[in-house]
Amino acid sequence: MIPATVHRRGGRGSIRAPRLVGVAVAACGGAAAPLLATCTRPAEERAGAETEIGFAEREGLSVAVDGGRAQVRAIRARSGGAPGELSLWAQAPVLSIAVAVDDAAAGEWLVTVDNAMPDSALAIDGAAAVAAAAARPTLRQWRVTMTTGAHQLEIAPPDAALRARFRFAAMADIQTALPSVDEVFARINAEPGVRFVVSMGDITEASRVDEYELFEAQLHTLDVPYYTTIGNHDIWEDTARFRDRFGRANVHFDFKGVAFSLLDSGSAGIDPLVYDWLDGWLDDARDRVHVFGTHYPPIDPAGIRGGSFRRRAEAERLLARLAEGHVDLTLYGHIHSYLSFENAGIPAYISGGGGARQERWDGIGRHVLVVEAAPEEGRVASVAVVRVD
Repeated sequence: MIPATVHRRGGRGSIRAPRLVGVAVAACGGAAAPLLATCTRPAEERAGAETEIGFAEREGLSVAVDGGRAQVRAIRARSGGAPGELSLWAQAPVLSIAVAVDDAAAGEWLVTVDNAMPDSALAIDGAAAVAAAAARPTLRQWRVTMTTGAHQLEIAPPDAALRARFRFAAMADIQTALPSVDEVFARINAEPGVRFVVSMGDITEASRVDEYELFEAQLHTLDVPYYTTIGNHDIWEDTARFRDRFGRANVHFDFKGVAFSLLDSGSAGIDPLVYDWLDGWLDDARDRVHVFGTHYPPIDPAGIRGGSFRRRAEAERLLARLAEGHVDLTLYGHIHSYLSFENAGIPAYISGGGGARQERWDGIGRHVLVVEAAPEEGRVASVAVVRVD
């Protein structure tokens, strides 16, 4: 057994038990009664669909985003003297994009990246592109000329490769508080030096289209990008609603010498295909600070909420992987409170303060974590709770 020692805890709560049967029905597509016994890979379909993210071919343009770190939202052909349009939603601060252009598509293109780092620059084949005016900080646009043939687009802030201290925020569990989450975002905007937000999921209550539309509108009030995985509430209905808008729920990226791995545990476990990806990501990040985030805590540190992986053996195997891979920080949601503890000797935090119904009596309320990473020192320097209410 891998111990989990609680340093701080919230009180007993009012959170509903996870809707595992509903999750299994959605993922496996069968009848409810025997599902938990027979559906051994409830997230298999979600994981498999992610292999197609970041790739698109139409209007004479072929696009491949390295690591699937952006969703290709639109490709529109040049028409009537107007440039063609390539639109993406970023799930990482740095994007590397291979583009192939046929004769009919050659010419001027407007490249738009939403959920982008505000100081992102674009280089095409090593040459800097001139940015166009955009309506808000996380919307970046550039006009580029692409001739027939292959091109390489690199989109990144100027300091992306510099190993130096930086801050990021972490949060989870917005759900029914979507109409007021702009208040949380305003608090993040007021926090100095935060470069982006990582989210451990449950951005919606029931994964409805109108919820995702409202979430994206609320993101327009946030001055930094929001990179998120999904939680159990985000898979209650068609999971393509998240994927088609925002891309991968399993994503790995590097920023300033810190590796980030966000994994889909929305079915209270992780799919074997995703474990294969994680093994590669752990190997890739062995010489860097590594932050791991997922929705469910593998093991509930208080043991009273049903807020952990559905199988204890899988939870222990995951934690063993993270310990062997020298992960420096683990971040979780699902429990609508704040807890600080250790799992497998790794600092761990549960931050479910995005606004969903809070556990009673703990006095935490809406909050986010602000993390200071010190990659030049090979460590996470601090994790602080920033309260909204």
